[in-house]
Amino acid sequence: MDSTRHWIKFLAKRLGGLALSLWIVSLITFTVTRLIGNPVYLLLGPRYTEDQFQAAVQRLGLDRPIWDQYLTYLGNVLTGDLGVSRYTQTPVLEDLLHRAPATLELSTLALLLGVAWAVPAGIAAARNPRGWFAWFADAIARIGVSLPGFWLSLLLVFVFFAQLQWLPAPLGRIDEAYRDLPVVTGWMTIDTLLAGNLAAFGSALAHLVMPVVALAITTCPSIFQITRARTEEIMASDYIRSARAFGMPDRTIRRYMLLNMAAPVLTMIAMTYGFLISGTVLVEVVFTWPGLGLYAVNAMSHSDYEPVQGVVLFTTAFYLFLYMAADIVNGVIDPRARASS
Repeated sequence: MDSTRHWIKFLAKRLGGLALSLWIVSLITFTVTRLIGNPVYLLLGPRYTEDQFQAAVQRLGLDRPIWDQYLTYLGNVLTGDLGVSRYTQTPVLEDLLHRAPATLELSTLALLLGVAWAVPAGIAAARNPRGWFAWFADAIARIGVSLPGFWLSLLLVFVFFAQLQWLPAPLGRIDEAYRDLPVVTGWMTIDTLLAGNLAAFGSALAHLVMPVVALAITTCPSIFQITRARTEEIMASDYIRSARAFGMPDRTIRRYMLLNMAAPVLTMIAMTYGFLISGTVLVEVVFTWPGLGLYAVNAMSHSDYEPVQGVVLFTTAFYLFLYMAADIVNGVIDPRARASS
């Protein structure tokens, strides 16, 4: 019963915090987007009369008090209506569902690549902190943290496309010849395999190489750093030294170490994934990647309120759900984390 009560309180606090965070983000985003420009100019074009301008303002409801506009917007969001983009002339929710798979594919592969090097490298560096590998891995992590993602993207394009011509031009997700393939999941690598077209799969994979590498190098060093720091802390702990002194098998000791380092590492991985989803904007612009980032940039350049608000809400909700999932996993692994919350 106590365990069930702890879980109920734990989940209630997390869900309550998630709902409150989303409401605050929606309020801030709604207010800020009203300061970036007026969408009426997009609708009317360069030539309009004052009467046409005022009529458009009234038709869009922009003459109402901002709090009244926000309440209307909030009510629509709660029913799943994110509005209509005035630039694409399609519902924002439809645009998000169409573009989200491109960002998710790019971010997920970047995270997998980052975790594949950051976690093993962090553990290896912690085991021999004065060795050459620890020095090399730490240098790579420091360089990755200091490099802007868009700058590294431009460098990769210059080297591997413009100079060596090993990789395709940064113009979307796949070569023009394969863009008529049926869309099933929205993930180009999966859809090409489902279609049985290996040439198209190779094209999709080639287009992913540069943006994935750029994001993995610039966003995942934090995973390496937390893995290394936590591993060094655990290896120096009293219980690990005692376990070694009592002659416990190395397999058992490694299992204890992994269980104790799992919580902070998983939390950092979840935070990095959420950052990737919302932080691919400039990388998507460099590679003309038709994801959420490029969609938001186009919307902001046209003072298109609804898409900007929709992208911010989507990425915030995704980030918060990831963080909550990491908390739940940590609560399963370590009951102390659940009880302390």
